[in-house]
Amino acid sequence: FFFFAVPSLHPPSPPRSPPRSAPPRLGVGRLRVSRISMREALETLVLNPASALTAAVAYGLMLRSGATFGSLLNPWGLSLPLWVAGYLAVRMALLGFVDGFVWALAPRLPALPSRVGPKPVFQHKINATDVAYLVVNSTVEYVFALQISHLLWFAPLVVRAPTSLSLLNGPLAFWMLLVVDDMLYAPLHRAMHLQAVYRWVHKHHHRNTFPARGYIDAANEHPVEQIAALCLHWVAVHVVAHTAGLHVAAVLAHFGVKALGACFNHTGYDVQLRFCGIEYSVRAHETHHRKPNTNFAQYVMFWDKLMGTYKEYESGVKASAAAAATPANLSKPDAARLPAWADPAVEAREGRVTERPQPRAG
Repeated sequence: FFFFAVPSLHPPSPPRSPPRSAPPRLGVGRLRVSRISMREALETLVLNPASALTAAVAYGLMLRSGATFGSLLNPWGLSLPLWVAGYLAVRMALLGFVDGFVWALAPRLPALPSRVGPKPVFQHKINATDVAYLVVNSTVEYVFALQISHLLWFAPLVVRAPTSLSLLNGPLAFWMLLVVDDMLYAPLHRAMHLQAVYRWVHKHHHRNTFPARGYIDAANEHPVEQIAALCLHWVAVHVVAHTAGLHVAAVLAHFGVKALGACFNHTGYDVQLRFCGIEYSVRAHETHHRKPNTNFAQYVMFWDKLMGTYKEYESGVKASAAAAATPANLSKPDAARLPAWADPAVEAREGRVTERPQPRAG
């Protein structure tokens, strides 16, 4: 939306297999296509108040700025073959390079404690609704890539010359992009968990209690959510550009780190990075998928601590072992395999699928 909300800011037009003790990398598998999933895709994408509101706001902003639908989708004025070629190139970059890098590195990393061992894995199988969301979101990502590249190429507020890279518009600007972007995103993410909003937008993403597919699970969200998050990213770029200054290298680095972080957050591998107040941890996002009213930020958990929504990671392993040792559970060896926070009744009620990995050797 913010591509046209402030006209003065708009630029002028011209894998290895994981080890047995690691969380299984569950693939897409057989696509579940049914009348229910196809109808759900139509209803949630088109017959949805959030989608209607998004379209109305976007149309109003386009009228206000004098933009057209064509300039929104194709700011560079590319021919159709070039536009499609660009779309495929971005897809290959995200799936081939970013997600490929994640899955080349992930099996060499330790698994989250809550994912280790022969516990049941509650995995939402891909259906027609998921495919529809992923296709629409891939287009949204591509349009945003066109818009942001157009901004970086033409806008006077962005520095492009390699010799102009400095500590202020480079490393500091990169750090500020992470902080400001999360400062904007964390409240938005929390708002999407409000009861009046959750069922229309964010509920779909939380169908998966054990995200394990990397990019596929990260991007499997309602397009309204995707659009809103990218608009906040657009705002963060302008905020940093008008304060510390901004070099194109800082924006590209931020894109790369953000994409990698989103993919790792949905793998089940234990990645933790801390520097200069930035606190990235897959454990934090794992906790969010277990306890959805916690840990709304992505990289700067300070914002959750400020909102009172921060929750430390709990593996549930000790609690599960203690529960399994009680006399009532001694005859039920599978009880030790369930994390303390995993409730099969809830999973079954939500339509998630229970898959048991192969037992440990020996």
